Amino acid sequence: MRALLRAGLLTVIMGLAVLFFVLDPVKDAIFPRCVFYSLTGYHCPGCGSQRAIHNLLHLNLSGVVSNNALLLPATLLIFYHYARPLFNRISARELPDIFYLKQTPWIIFAIIILFGILRNIPFFPFSVLAPG
Repeated sequence: MRALLRAGLLTVIMGLAVLFFVLDPVKDAIFPRCVFYSLTGYHCPGCGSQRAIHNLLHLNLSGVVSNNALLLPATLLIFYHYARPLFNRISARELPDIFYLKQTPWIIFAIIILFGILRNIPFFPFSVLAPG
């Protein structure tokens, strides 16, 4: 059952990756707009993520950073989480699993909240964090 769930989840993720690779969120109306931004006029921490994912799949790192700078470190953190067991098996070193430390959720939460606040300050250098 667990293997079936993983296979289903992987299929959904791959399908979404193909969708984001083929379609451009800027040009195609299939992608939803941010409800928070539509209601308040402020950028949420996730604003620009769809365009950033599209740019990431096209290996356009400057596009990723200009649309949502938080997506790049988040992607690297997720990659680390899944690559760590493989690295530990083939290496003599043991990398720590930072996802399961007690303070990790609080640090991630604080970074997301701080990013959401800073990207709405209309002065340089904070204005660079707004989706562009």
